[in-house]
Amino acid sequence: MIIEKIQKNKLYLSTGEIMDVSPLIRQKYSLKVNDNIEGLYDEISYEASLEKGIFLLSLRDRTKKELQQKLNEKYRNSRMIEKSVSKLVELGYINDKDYAVSYIMSRKYGKQRIAYNLMQKGIGRETIEEAYFSIEEEYERNIEDEKLEKAIEKNIKKEENKLIQYLVRQGFSLNKILSKYKEFKENNDMEGE
Repeated sequence: MIIEKIQKNKLYLSTGEIMDVSPLIRQKYSLKVNDNIEGLYDEISYEASLEKGIFLLSLRDRTKKELQQKLNEKYRNSRMIEKSVSKLVELGYINDKDYAVSYIMSRKYGKQRIAYNLMQKGIGRETIEEAYFSIEEEYERNIEDEKLEKAIEKNIKKEENKLIQYLVRQGFSLNKILSKYKEFKENNDMEGE
């Protein structure tokens, strides 16, 4: 395996592979054009994929599966990619449970849709359940009920606004609409009690 060309952070190998490597890796192994890197290929692949993994995680959180897919797009040595991803998990850079907790807290969807989305990202059902349990334990509330209440409130407010806008378009004055609507709501609230 011979280096045919070096451009910026890329090594063009005789196998057709284009490998992203940092200047530090190039300097560490004294990589030059026409060097045979057969014996160093695994080491270079490991270090390059580890560096790239850290860089990708610095951009945004990723699941183990997402990072592996991204690195597989860049590098061909899947054994070294697996090793570098395992190292990142060991170092605590990748934690699927923490990712799931963060994802759950930042989305307004229901439990089933969130679970589906997380499973698409490679997180197991057990990890998702653990994430929900830890959230409910930490905040002492049911996160799904809270999200559902917010969605209902938002839609009720939206319907209210639609009705008021419709009545304004029909030619009624806004003050009259608001006073009648308030009166109507109060009467219905009393009947409901």
